[in-house]
Amino acid sequence: MAASDWSTILYSYFFLAAGLIALLGYIARNFIKNHTEDIRDDLSKIMYALYNDGKTGLINKVDHLIEHQQQIKIDVEVMKSKAE
Repeated sequence: MAASDWSTILYSYFFLAAGLIALLGYIARNFIKNHTEDIRDDLSKIMYALYNDGKTGLINKVDHLIEHQQQIKIDVEVMKSKAE
């Protein structure tokens, strides 16, 4: 066999292998995308609950509680004294 025959064979097998690897990568990417769709939907719901519109999200409610913590403590003490 001539050297050009070997190079042609190697060249052909290289591109065949590269094509197969690209095909497997494409299939794997679509498989993962399809099987993680539910997780992405749940994550978007969680993100909405946390941040919402900047006013009624969970993070905003916690910040509000922290800001008014002292007033809440006073209110609880007043309610305890009224209960006794």
